[in-house]
Amino acid sequence: MLPSVGVVDTGNSSRILLPLLRSAGFTVSGIWGSSKQQAQEMAQEYEVPFHTCKIDELLLREDVDLVCVLSPPHIRTEVAVKALSIGKHVLCDSPAGLSKEEAVRIVNAAQYYPKLLSLIRHELRFLPAYLKMKQYLKEEFCGKPLICECRIEMGSLLGNRYNWMCDQAMGGGVLANVGAHIIDIISFLTNQRAVEVQGTLKTFVTQSDKISSFRHISSDDYTAFQMKLNGGVFATVTLNSHIPGRYSQILTIYGTKGQLIARNGSLYGMKNGGKEELIHGDTARIPGIFNVEKLPPSIFLTGLEAWVSEIKRAFEESCNKDDRRIADLQTISSAACFEDGLYTRAVLDAVIESSRTSSWCGVDVISYNDLDKSSGSSQDITAISREQRKEMFDKKEPTSPVIRRMLTQ
Repeated sequence: MLPSVGVVDTGNSSRILLPLLRSAGFTVSGIWGSSKQQAQEMAQEYEVPFHTCKIDELLLREDVDLVCVLSPPHIRTEVAVKALSIGKHVLCDSPAGLSKEEAVRIVNAAQYYPKLLSLIRHELRFLPAYLKMKQYLKEEFCGKPLICECRIEMGSLLGNRYNWMCDQAMGGGVLANVGAHIIDIISFLTNQRAVEVQGTLKTFVTQSDKISSFRHISSDDYTAFQMKLNGGVFATVTLNSHIPGRYSQILTIYGTKGQLIARNGSLYGMKNGGKEELIHGDTARIPGIFNVEKLPPSIFLTGLEAWVSEIKRAFEESCNKDDRRIADLQTISSAACFEDGLYTRAVLDAVIESSRTSSWCGVDVISYNDLDKSSGSSQDITAISREQRKEMFDKKEPTSPVIRRMLTQ
């Protein structure tokens, strides 16, 4: 039995995820909005039976089993921790909170209910091109990976009015909202994590035609950073939001025997001395079910649709299909969990600190023992770590029909 869903926020992310959840068979039982009017308007538009501007009223409802935390970053932590503490499944937007300390609180809350689904939204993991790339890396198509380069060119993330996206302190900017996904996908592909970073954040546009007067934009619109990964890979990432009208994402991994290049939703490979060949063509489609001002790039929509399908399968294949509080965590083990969100948040914090100090900064990821101490408990955390789950998943062939279909296309 699929859990019923409560959606936290009424912005674009909610308007995209809600139809995808319904299309997969989930029931949306309630919506929270920052104001009563916003909540009511969205509830009427999407025919959701309950709406509120008080978060506790949504979280305490018996017909809400899974909470989608899609609110602005500065309130994600409080909502996610509350939802987990009362035994709700949680899907949380990325990044997890405004700081590593906030991400730690979310991880701690999830440890008390290890059977609950607690995932961070990193949908690029389910994009067919990246699933293929991961497979080819495992098969050593390009030999030992040495260098990873990612370049993203896009239009501005800012809207027609001043909001949290304009303020870096509230979680705005290309590093947090786009770079977090790139940090995660590089880790997912290489099975390596950053240990040291160097970066620069720039805000070239501090006011616009729509945002002027006493308002000043502080969020970064251009970011470049480098990462030294613990397995020897050196990664370089450039995020440029000064290219209006298009989105281009190119991620290349250079190895001892060749290269793998993901250009948006297509994957190419080239052996040393050979010619570039298409491995997987972009078959992305944009479902006509959205009513939003600005759709995200198609690669994110494709990945998000597959992510929702895998979440559905996790509940369908649980040991007790009639209990909506139980999901098969192994089924969804390739998705990003809160520990992955903590790692990504730690890298973001290190890049920001590096830009401030103009120096290389170490990535301080808190261990499970440290998490245990910070929660005030003297007992060891017995939940399976994310790395253990990855290891178990990598030892066997993917059983998911969604992933298997992506890999064989």
